[in-house]
Amino acid sequence: MTAPSAIPAPNLQTVYPLGYHPALDGLRGVMTLGVLAAHIQLVWCPGSIVFMDTFFIMSAYLITSLLLRDFERNGRIDFKRFLLRRVRRLFPAFYTMLAVFTLLAWLLLDDFAGHFKQVLAAGLYVSNWTRAFAVPMPAWLGHTWSLSIEEQFYLLWPLLLLGILRAFKLSRLALLVIILAAVAFAWWRAHLVLEGANNVRLYNGTDTRADALLLGCALGVALKLDAIRLNPLFVRTCAALAGPIVLFFAFLGGWLSWEWMWPYQWGNLIFSLCSVLLIAALVGPQRTWVHALFELAPAVFLGRICYGLYLWHFPIYNFMRFHFQLSDIWLVCLGIPLTFACAVASHYWIERPFLRR
Repeated sequence: MTAPSAIPAPNLQTVYPLGYHPALDGLRGVMTLGVLAAHIQLVWCPGSIVFMDTFFIMSAYLITSLLLRDFERNGRIDFKRFLLRRVRRLFPAFYTMLAVFTLLAWLLLDDFAGHFKQVLAAGLYVSNWTRAFAVPMPAWLGHTWSLSIEEQFYLLWPLLLLGILRAFKLSRLALLVIILAAVAFAWWRAHLVLEGANNVRLYNGTDTRADALLLGCALGVALKLDAIRLNPLFVRTCAALAGPIVLFFAFLGGWLSWEWMWPYQWGNLIFSLCSVLLIAALVGPQRTWVHALFELAPAVFLGRICYGLYLWHFPIYNFMRFHFQLSDIWLVCLGIPLTFACAVASHYWIERPFLRR
């Protein structure tokens, strides 16, 4: 039997250093559509829980890749530069949405104190915990739970990664430490299920989502190790599994329920591993039909404006549904176009100008 041929080195450079991968934007955009659909009618995409973990994994992979590149070039992680870039990327659009919501709540809604309470929780990036422990307040900004988890990750992970790199350098041992930490958090979530924790606690807790984030971090480290990145079997396996994983996620999106307990006990870890393999395939050198699908111009554009879509859709839906008493058909015909208008305006007039600075 002949040895497998090596993957050409120039192609492997598309994996690392970190570069732009339009397929990741496309994947992000398609998943955002699933979340928007679920928030109109849960039965349209009940399995959006899978998409949220994929978001976390993708974000953690990209952030870890950037931090590792910084460490490789400078021998340290520039925390100030990293955090300032996160601030410029996230805060202007986010706090604009909160300001607009606060003004409209003051003008139109009863219980302004309650709505302002949720604005404070969102603005301080703790709304996932107020949801997890059922702190009494309106839920018109309930979607900010995921943004809170990501911000907490941005604050903690650079310090933890630096500690890992100083202790173990960039090595397989460092990768193993991160993977074991992910498994430990998955075990903790399963333990909470057995102890009777409800699905709201399991869905919103940072600790119950940490395994997905850490697996994304592990992928960022793994693709920096030549023994993994240059391994033809790894590249071919990820490429071969990309299509089946996309079809599997499409099935889960239309079938899985966030209220079922078995995903929190063991299913989410399996789904997260599938997400890791899919993302590895999309940033890898071997092209598949999945690349062609997610690199379609509409999907890539959705990915570029997905932050604004996510920010604006939920308060728009809630104003239409609860204040104006409009039916779901109005959310589709008016709410979605209004969401896209706000997202495009946010992208071109707020997000990009701040990043250019």
